[in-house]
This record gives sequence, C-alpha cells and structure tokens, in this order.
Amino acid sequence: MKNSFHFGKALFTALAAWLGSTMGLLLPTLILLFILMVTEYISGMLVARKETSEHPNSSQTQKTHQKNISSIYKKAGYVLTIAAALSMDFLTQKYAAQLGLQLDNARLFSLLAAIWFILNELLSILRNANHLGAALPKFLVRSIKEIKNDINQ
Repeated sequence: MKNSFHFGKALFTALAAWLGSTMGLLLPTLILLFILMVTEYISGMLVARKETSEHPNSSQTQKTHQKNISSIYKKAGYVLTIAAALSMDFLTQKYAAQLGLQLDNARLFSLLAAIWFILNELLSILRNANHLGAALPKFLVRSIKEIKNDINQ
C-alpha cells in the first residue's frame, strides 16, 4: 500500500513537472482558476445558506440552490472549453511548424480562455460577497468589468 502511494506521488510529481515545463505561464493561471472556482462555489453556498436562514420558506431559496448546482455544470464547461483551447493551441503550433513558422510554446487560446474564466469567477465572487453583506469598492468591480470587456472585444 505504501509503495503504491509513493508511486502515485512520483507519477503526480512527474506529470506536474512536465505540465509546468510545457505550459509555462498557463499552469499557474490554471491553478489560480481552480482556486477561484472552489472559492466561488463555497461563496455561493454561503449565500444560499444565508438566504435560507433569512427566508426559510421563500422560493428564492430554491432558486439559489438550483444556481449552485448549475454552477458545477458551468465549471465543468470551463474545463471542457480550456481542453478545447489547449487542442487549438496544439494544432496551431503543429501546423505553424509544418508551414515553417516558429511559435515557441504558444498557449494563446488556452491562456485567453483561462483569463476570461478567471474574470467571470472574480465577478461572481464579488457578487456573492455583496450578497453576504460586504461593501464592495466600486473601482474593483468596474476594473474587472472593463478588463472583461476588453478581452471580449
């Protein structure tokens, strides 16, 4: 049992090292996205719990619960989209090499998709914090929305 644990740990370390060397900036971005996805989900659950305690028989409470469940599906969609973007990056790099163009570990599509999803998660976390009673600085919300709009264009 102990040997299989060490084998799994070694395999995970090797995989992480390979990903880190091939993905460069993308790996820390994906780690940040994962942390924000977990944070957004937890903050959404806190909002649902707060609404349930404040309005136990409200239909809004059920809608919030449904929103939390759909949040899991949305996050699965994020993962699938980034996988597709990674495939696009791979194809772009391989076909560029066939055409004689050199792209050094270009991860443009996947990095842009990850940053887009990070901004979505940040906005959602801020909305949840607002629902929980936190006073949000307007410049922060405005800045994130502007960055998101810039990337969208």
